[in-house]
Amino acid sequence: MSWDRPEVLVAHSKMWPELVPRIAAEIPVRQSDTIAALDPETRASIDVLVGYQFPPDCLPLLPNLRWLHLTGTGTDHLAAAGLRPGTLVTNAARVPVEAVAEYAVAGLFMLLKDLVELTEISHRPAWYTGRAVMLDGATVLVLGGGRIGRAVIRRLSALGARCVAVTRTGRTPVPLAVKTVGVEALPGIAAEVDHVVACLPATDQPLVDKAVLGALPAHAAFVNVGRASTVDEEALYEALRSQQIRGAFLDVHKNEPLPDDDPVWQVPNLVVSPHRAFAFPGEPAEVARTFLDNLADLRAGRTPRDAVTLREDS
Repeated sequence: MSWDRPEVLVAHSKMWPELVPRIAAEIPVRQSDTIAALDPETRASIDVLVGYQFPPDCLPLLPNLRWLHLTGTGTDHLAAAGLRPGTLVTNAARVPVEAVAEYAVAGLFMLLKDLVELTEISHRPAWYTGRAVMLDGATVLVLGGGRIGRAVIRRLSALGARCVAVTRTGRTPVPLAVKTVGVEALPGIAAEVDHVVACLPATDQPLVDKAVLGALPAHAAFVNVGRASTVDEEALYEALRSQQIRGAFLDVHKNEPLPDDDPVWQVPNLVVSPHRAFAFPGEPAEVARTFLDNLADLRAGRTPRDAVTLREDS
């Protein structure tokens, strides 16, 4: 089938006001906050879906869906949404790279320079002494050697830190990292670093567990802008409560949004961020560009540049 005039649906309740006009400038597009809101005849006409978070079993409502373009990065939610095997999936993973990397560095500085405490005492008469430490000269373990991990390493290296990269196998050196190791070396290498920045995709089992946290020095700061499943959250909370490490900055959580009564709000030395590292003003325009780039690839008979290979259990 030709990709000249596919039926495109944008189902993204927050992004559509900026996303739809940019796509519609090149190809007709429908918009709906939810797939279920469309009548069955319209749903049957849809070839392409643009969106991200989908309720369980909603994708089978589009029986002729051939291409799903994700406005975000992760794909671990697609199995529950009922994605049909063989459906082309592309994503916008290249869009938030620089924004997430900046956010990770900002989170690290919040912890190293005690900026949270400084903000709190700014509203009462107290003189701040603090316990700020230097990033310059520190060794930072960066978990993940993909786009975001490399962008984090570029920034930290420019600020004088030594970065050790952790990748799945450790075989391919990550640019600017002083060392690249595989995940199996994680518990041992943790004792040799000062701080940790996690930029990993979802994993079946936590990589940052009690053993890794226990190997870190007491002055260590931990930042996670990857996926919550990569960290044993309870072990991390206990490490913070016992002052085993300096502090943590988490932009991702197993339960999102976090309920008001979640115990995590009471964990000391923890900065809770509402999963917003990816956000920046130009995001919708860049997401639209990635969609149109992939559409151009399909029309030219090429493999889409942002095609995603799904895990068998995704």
